Amino acid sequence: MLRLDEDCEVDETYVNAGLKGKNRRNGKGRKRGGTHRRGRGTYRTDRPPIFTVVGRKTRTTIYRMERRADARSVRRVIRSYIVRGNTIYTDDYRSYRGLYGYGHQSVAHSEGVYAYGDVHINGCESRNLCFGIFMLPRCGVAKDYLDLYAASATVWVRLYVLEPWEALEALNLCFSTTNRKSYKSVKLFYKTTYPTEIKIMGNSRDRY
Repeated sequence: MLRLDEDCEVDETYVNAGLKGKNRRNGKGRKRGGTHRRGRGTYRTDRPPIFTVVGRKTRTTIYRMERRADARSVRRVIRSYIVRGNTIYTDDYRSYRGLYGYGHQSVAHSEGVYAYGDVHINGCESRNLCFGIFMLPRCGVAKDYLDLYAASATVWVRLYVLEPWEALEALNLCFSTTNRKSYKSVKLFYKTTYPTEIKIMGNSRDRY
């Protein structure tokens, strides 16, 4: 599993994901705007959180879905993907308190402060926007499969943030085999370029 041995930013975003493709309403029509409730969303309220982890040095980005944004979920995400001893940068949400084994710096978003010197989570904010761009063409997803979408976005964002010449080199590597645009060439490209992300995709549904 991919683990970052560097200072990291951690933040969460919430995605509207209900029972798309499944008839569980007992004959009732779809309720418009039903997921826009006050407070932070959970899996049960059809607004599960997506945690975003961004390395300060390598800019490596990891997306992970959890059922709720409580302190236990925060600790599980951080211990899974960040090596102990590094500094974690977050906002002032109370679930990020008590990160034992890590340095912790927080910025008070609730007071209107978004950066204080090197203390900010602007990298996570931009990656949250990238996740929204990744999900936009899907026109809504089922929450049962949102963890797989998060794992796919972890791979996709690596290509999305590349410089144009780097993206061209990546595409050239992808389609440079004898059988052009074949499934094998795409599979080989991902295995050689993003081996750790492929493991995340393979094990993403084993957590629940």
